[in-house]
Amino acid sequence: MLLLTGGFAAQHSRVLLSSDLCLSLFVACFAVFFVPRCRSFALLLLGYLVFIEAGTQILDDGLNRRYEGDSMLTEVRIIDFPKPANASITLLVEPIDDHRLPPRSRVSWFEPSEVPRLGEIWQLELRLRRPRGNSNPGGFRLEDWMFREGIHASGYVVSGKRNHRVSSDRGDWQSDMRREFVEFVTANGGDSAAVIVAVGIGTRHLITQQQWDRYAQTGTSHLMAISGLHVGLAATSSYLLLVLFFGALRLRGNHLIWAMTGAATIAVAYAFLSGFAVPSQRASLMLALAALAFVLHRGRDSPRLVALVVVAVFLIDPVSLLRPGFVLSFAAVVVLLWFSAASRLGTEATNPITRVMIVVRQLNGMQLALLMGLIPITTMAFHRISILAPFVNLVAVPIFSLVTVPLTLIALITFQWFPTVGAVAVQVSAVSVMIIEAFIAFSAALPFSNLTISTSGLHRIVIYLPALWVILPRCWPGRWLAPLAVLALLVYRPAAPRPSCLDLHVLDVGQGLAVVAQTQTHTLLFDTGPAYRGGGSAARQVILPFLRYRGIKSIDWLVVSHADNDHAGGVATLSKDIKLDKIYVGEAIPQPGTRFCSAGQQWTADGVSFGFHHPPANKRRDGNDASCVLSITAGNHRLLLTGDIEVAAERDVLQRADLGTIDLVVIPHHGSLTSSSPAFVRRSQPRIAIASAAYGNRWDFPRPAVVKRWQDSGARVLDTATSGAVSVSVCAHDGIRQISRNREADWRFWHDASSR
Repeated sequence: MLLLTGGFAAQHSRVLLSSDLCLSLFVACFAVFFVPRCRSFALLLLGYLVFIEAGTQILDDGLNRRYEGDSMLTEVRIIDFPKPANASITLLVEPIDDHRLPPRSRVSWFEPSEVPRLGEIWQLELRLRRPRGNSNPGGFRLEDWMFREGIHASGYVVSGKRNHRVSSDRGDWQSDMRREFVEFVTANGGDSAAVIVAVGIGTRHLITQQQWDRYAQTGTSHLMAISGLHVGLAATSSYLLLVLFFGALRLRGNHLIWAMTGAATIAVAYAFLSGFAVPSQRASLMLALAALAFVLHRGRDSPRLVALVVVAVFLIDPVSLLRPGFVLSFAAVVVLLWFSAASRLGTEATNPITRVMIVVRQLNGMQLALLMGLIPITTMAFHRISILAPFVNLVAVPIFSLVTVPLTLIALITFQWFPTVGAVAVQVSAVSVMIIEAFIAFSAALPFSNLTISTSGLHRIVIYLPALWVILPRCWPGRWLAPLAVLALLVYRPAAPRPSCLDLHVLDVGQGLAVVAQTQTHTLLFDTGPAYRGGGSAARQVILPFLRYRGIKSIDWLVVSHADNDHAGGVATLSKDIKLDKIYVGEAIPQPGTRFCSAGQQWTADGVSFGFHHPPANKRRDGNDASCVLSITAGNHRLLLTGDIEVAAERDVLQRADLGTIDLVVIPHHGSLTSSSPAFVRRSQPRIAIASAAYGNRWDFPRPAVVKRWQDSGARVLDTATSGAVSVSVCAHDGIRQISRNREADWRFWHDASSR
């Protein structure tokens, strides 16, 4: 516990220690360890240093900054299955004798001439950059994911004739077998192939986003990973077969020891073939230690066994502490051990019906214990409670355990030597997957299946209280705090702004714009960020997670300044996933129920006034100058959202509108030289000017001359590229009370510090 606590503390560190300092502190830890009173501190510090040192190694292997953004023609090996996404694919590559490239890079290739295969060597023209992603409250952090996965750079393949396959000779039996199994299952598994491949070898590149959403809603995502369930089934099946085999041969010695050793070996081999993720590491190591204890005739102390394995996994890969799978995997094992110790798993009843009822009750109790015990983790990691998980898993897990996994393992063993047997096993397994998926889809469509939890401002103790259902004995009164805590999580909503106040959030959506303005009971969204060429959108990846994090269930006013993709790209996604009341647009977009914004339109909500200042009602425009210009006013304090207006539209706004005193401006057109005219800047003179732009964008937005112009007017200039999401609180009486930059607030030592 002390080692892990030190490791978890290091996750929140903002300071990166040098390797020399870490080595000195390592020596000090070992010296202090032999002082009884200081042993606990030494273990705590050791866990901290182990994580920091592992993180330092990952950062040291990163892309050299002098090659960032350069076009590099190089040879690389494909080290994972290409992941398709619309017209593009995502590749994980390692260099072939090229010092310019880091050990592992993740690149996108739009409209590839040919899809590479696992293990092949390709010549590719790459443009890479160091890990960096958007930074928003409650959102996915790309830098964290790349750090914990050991990926040192991201980028894309420059399209052209210089990209070609160099060698198909993979020379790696593991890659060959994995690739051949995927091809075999794809040919025989039909629509269920993605799940069978995930169960068989742990690769989930074929599973669609819609499938993941359903699994997350119903708490069945664990079925798609090589977990303790799969490894345990492989070991159990192998053990039974080996007992029969050795018994039939009538060999000398203890057949059970041979069978146990063989089963543990097969389980470890299966985990290795599947990629050796944290859950499979945990399961295979526990089986290996249990087999060793059995061979040595030692008692098996399950809690100590779990403790040994968790320390081993942490020391093997300290950064794995960041993976949700690490915490979920070990927490689930601890919950099951605790449940089995607190329950009578056996029964003295002789009536078969009674026995069945007791078993069913125990299974229900086990699923409920897992739900309550894991709620703190799923709430903090995924902002979600899968309230249907016990019910769905009670049906899905037996089918998965007794049919899908055994048949998939049979197919994995036989597909190369006995393809007919393997094909039959895949086809029957596919039928079981279809049944499970139909049941999961039905469950996901039920009311209350998708319960998202807002954790903004939520006290951590409330999140931990559901675990009392597992920790406390049944008769303790405090145990009933657990369901009350679950109810509190479900009904909790973050504190809304006071009357005549609002919170403004300029989200970090890369090269685009999305601004959320929240009053006491209403929400306005100004622009929706871009849709990505390779699939997905900022609406799905940034806006919707932020709204869930803030507990916002609907949008009262959606303003799409104009039709450019970087402003209107997320409208289709939002219209499917959240309620939109009124939609104002500067240009026509393919969305029903829209109305044009026009200068003079005004409304008030919760003591805050909203009004359009552009475009004029009698003169529609196209392109950037068609952008809606919206002011939000609280008392005498005004915020101005300008879209992509350029100099001509700025002139119209100054001539037609009485803007009054402006406290904050979202800089027009991301800080382009075609906007922010001297006259507009002089007239605005805000305290704060915010530019929404991507880090390292090819237009160099916001342009330095524009930034200087706003600074000379007295404004504090911020941009989402370096600040992440910028949040501002404004009240009628107090004005701007609080400014928050998410990249600064959420800073960790592995985040890119080039523009901090």
